[in-house]
Amino acid sequence: MTLALSSRLDTGAAGPLRQSLKKLVEERAPLAIDGSAVEQIGQACLQVLYAARASAAEQGLSYQLTNPSEPLVEAASLAALAVFDPA
Repeated sequence: MTLALSSRLDTGAAGPLRQSLKKLVEERAPLAIDGSAVEQIGQACLQVLYAARASAAEQGLSYQLTNPSEPLVEAASLAALAVFDPA
């Protein structure tokens, strides 16, 4: 199952995003995330994605954030947070 990120990921979206990703990790499900719809993302949601990636790695789970939108790529780059798969 792919988790599609919403277009607006502000501070208010961080809690629900965290819960969705936490549930997948607890179920030991691969983390497949589609970032194509993201138009705005704040630091809190970037940190949630970063933490999810770290949790997945610790648990030996797959983590893929695919189709990142330009705003998502730019925000992650500015924040210097590795939320994407390594090249």
